[in-house]
Amino acid sequence: MREQQTLGRRIQEARKAAGLSQESLGERLGVSRQAVSKWESDAAVPELENLIAMSRIFGVTIGALLGVEPEAAEDRSEGDAPEAPGEGAEDAAPAGELTDRELAAVEAIVRKYLEAVRRPRWSRRKKIAVSAGICGAALAAALALGSGFSALGSRLDQVQGQVYGIESSVGSQIGALAGQIRDILNEDSNLFAVSQAQVTDYDLTAETVTLQVSAQAKSWQDNTTALFTALLSDGRQFSAEASGKNGTFTAQNWTLPMDQEILLSASLTTDGVTAADQLETLYDCLPGNFRLDVWGGFSQTDWSNQWTDFQGDSWPQTSKRLTLGGLSLSINSYGGDSHSGPAPTEVELCFFRDQETVPESSIPVPEALELWAEAGFVEMYDWTDYTFTCELLPEETLTAAVRITDDHGQTTWTILCAYRLDRSGNVQTPQDLPADWHPGDLL
Repeated sequence: MREQQTLGRRIQEARKAAGLSQESLGERLGVSRQAVSKWESDAAVPELENLIAMSRIFGVTIGALLGVEPEAAEDRSEGDAPEAPGEGAEDAAPAGELTDRELAAVEAIVRKYLEAVRRPRWSRRKKIAVSAGICGAALAAALALGSGFSALGSRLDQVQGQVYGIESSVGSQIGALAGQIRDILNEDSNLFAVSQAQVTDYDLTAETVTLQVSAQAKSWQDNTTALFTALLSDGRQFSAEASGKNGTFTAQNWTLPMDQEILLSASLTTDGVTAADQLETLYDCLPGNFRLDVWGGFSQTDWSNQWTDFQGDSWPQTSKRLTLGGLSLSINSYGGDSHSGPAPTEVELCFFRDQETVPESSIPVPEALELWAEAGFVEMYDWTDYTFTCELLPEETLTAAVRITDDHGQTTWTILCAYRLDRSGNVQTPQDLPADWHPGDLL
């Protein structure tokens, strides 16, 4: 049985007979290769101007292309042969109009129609009208067919989407089930039912942390011993013997170097047989995570000139009176899952002249401690309760800093601002203030 011909299949056969690829046909029609592919797969129907253009290129009648009349290869004349690329330009008609060749094809359709109904010959105008009606009906049928294919394609897309959704859901369920099975297997193979590690202290000078580690064994005997091991990111290992009671083994006051990553494990030994298992990993045990993060400054800086005659100088020089106000202060502590950061116990504003180690003036900030007790951090902006006034002489430097003592006895100094008056009375601000400044350091 002969395979049923569709518009797309006829376009494909005619294109191949003309020796054209989908891309070259698309270029001649001014459409993409994908558009031609959709026509040939009956996923879309070409517009009328494209049908007319293809009938010229393939050298077939529109009726034959649409399947409303049979195409007889022996009836073709030389003028009906497929155009070669770049040929036929002289016969081309304006877009939307029929050339003589297309009119002849339409007339052929009409003649066959007249023979079928045995009616007298019609005038050329009537033939064209009837031909247009036939072509319109054929196009309508093709468009209806294309609409049907479009609806079918939409339905297939919906079904495909549902299938993808089902596959995704099943895949997720399988993945979750596999994870549960893996967790169950891991729990069954673990030596310990539960474990815990906590940083109980630290020393920033020595850059060490002190840990308390405990682990509950799933099975043990009275003679079972345990050994904890810490593996650092650089490969160094440290061990600590654990004390045990009722299967719970603990190591207290275990001091280790600070590190970005500390991997803990434990081994159990019973009757000379040893088995080991991983416990947990401590992250971010670095010095910066055990310091307070402090920022601040003064929003109000008022200067006024003062005239002073220095002894030994032959001319009076200008000193300046400086008033600072509008304190802003931020204090935060960044801890981790295994440790908490420090907490401030004392906050004080200090004002130093030149490289003095003793402040010229100091002002406690109790509100900062109150805010910390309430929220665990301090955010003070433009507080006008704290002001400082002094006379700055030429070639002198004033440094305003905040001193914070934390619950581990550490003292943190943070510069809020610094000003220097040169010999001509001009105010200068030192650049690149050091983050690890201490009283007496030269700016």
